[in-house]
Amino acid sequence: MKFNLRHIILSLSYSLILTTYFSQSVLAVLAARKESDENSQKQKISFSLPTPPSRGIPLGRHKGGGSRSSCQDYQSLTALVPVNNQIVWGKTIATHPEFLFYLPQGSALEFVLQDEADNYIYQTNLQIPSDNQGIVSIPIPQTAISLETNKIYQWTLSLSCDIDNPGAFVYVQGSIEKVALEPNIQTQLETVDNTEKAVIHAREGIWYDAIALLAQLRRNDPNDEQINTKCLSKINCIFFTKVYEDIFYSFY
Repeated sequence: MKFNLRHIILSLSYSLILTTYFSQSVLAVLAARKESDENSQKQKISFSLPTPPSRGIPLGRHKGGGSRSSCQDYQSLTALVPVNNQIVWGKTIATHPEFLFYLPQGSALEFVLQDEADNYIYQTNLQIPSDNQGIVSIPIPQTAISLETNKIYQWTLSLSCDIDNPGAFVYVQGSIEKVALEPNIQTQLETVDNTEKAVIHAREGIWYDAIALLAQLRRNDPNDEQINTKCLSKINCIFFTKVYEDIFYSFY
């Protein structure tokens, strides 16, 4: 009887040790999984689509449009810009922002940035070889006039469909508003890397800066699949369609 009682006590003790061990193991796994999920959430880039200003601004055009048949091959010209209630508009905190466009194939380009009085802030012409397609980046140089806070500017990118016919072209057009961040958000940006900066910009609805940072990361390390994943699937915008997934690979 004593042996049986001792045997039972030993069995219970052994079971308790095993239970404790496995419980701790399970808790450790769950804790690790939770930490992994939290880290994943921290890295997830979800764009907060802001509401355009109430004062009248042009609707714009984020996909290529042209009236001539010679322009059919260029209709998929696309501005990588938010569209809200048909208004092509986004925010920046940069005095000299960067603009990104998808070209279905290379051609002669003209980019113009103007203020609300139609004064030229910046104008440039580019010649992209016809056998190239992908993303073209147009940064505003530091030598150009700085954008002013709380002012809206209009940009236009025109693409020539036929070099022998100046009237044959497609274009995209939209607006950009220079804004200022809250001081605490600005402080956060000063202490993080570019990936986290993109997260913060996207969260604050600062589209032009968020996508420019992602483009920079992509250019710096085109083989980094983690960056590719962020670019392709983690900007959750209501206008973010399949076309963007197809084009986030080539940068000029």
